[in-house]
Amino acid sequence: MIEKANAKINLSLDIKNLRDDGYHNLETIMLPLEMHDSLEVQILPPHATDDFVTCDDYSLKITKYNLVHRIIDEAREKWGFREHFLINIHKNIFLQAGLGGGSADAGAALRAVIKLLKIKPKKQDLIDIGIAIGSDVPWAIFNSPTLLKRKGEVLEFFDHVAPFYVLLVKPFDGLSTKDVFEVADRCEDVSHGDINKIKELYINDDLEGLGKAVFNSLENPAIELLPSISNVIESLIDDGFECVRMSGSGSCVFALTNNKKLWRRAEKKYTLDHYQVCATKFLGK
Repeated sequence: MIEKANAKINLSLDIKNLRDDGYHNLETIMLPLEMHDSLEVQILPPHATDDFVTCDDYSLKITKYNLVHRIIDEAREKWGFREHFLINIHKNIFLQAGLGGGSADAGAALRAVIKLLKIKPKKQDLIDIGIAIGSDVPWAIFNSPTLLKRKGEVLEFFDHVAPFYVLLVKPFDGLSTKDVFEVADRCEDVSHGDINKIKELYINDDLEGLGKAVFNSLENPAIELLPSISNVIESLIDDGFECVRMSGSGSCVFALTNNKKLWRRAEKKYTLDHYQVCATKFLGK
């Protein structure tokens, strides 16, 4: 079977205190995009003793500890099934971009296993399995507009898909989430804001209001590591996009507009300038 693994943007991201387990408490709005990887998932013959994961992007290291492997192991321990799986990942989501590609693949793999084995999971089981793998993974399993809190295990879903055109522009270099958080922990110039206000602006399709309100606590730390992110943000604003921010831990920048011609014109411009570029929209039902 084929299961889509959708990219996300963090419309805003507020990093709070460092937890005893090494993670940070946070508040963020995560929105799924039409941009996606595709996973081909099939059950292996009964004599199989392991899961096999392949990927058509050879820059990725597919090992036993890949997130897809890990989430299947976690689900097997939770639900006790004996089946093993062959999973082929076809990558489209940019790497080290803040678009949640690895988490999306893990979430899609789990959804595929649930469908193939006709498991009827409880919501809390899905959250528990996901958070054992990573803070973005519970969201990726459900793949819906969500306000996340704490480590990522508190999910407040909301039902709205804004009609904006979304342009993703990523510098050639990516960023390690670990490296960005390490800079953030010692950085004084960290942005904060009102996540609930931003959620309300999004639900009301208030693009102008969003442009003034959105923020990302990791943006300045990421720019310290990769200054070209700032150049992309400034350029997109100069182009006329109403709402521009870095997503997640970077290095990808998203830009929102109601202007389809601007969207397509900028897609061509940044592609010619040798950025990684995707013109997409928010995922509808």
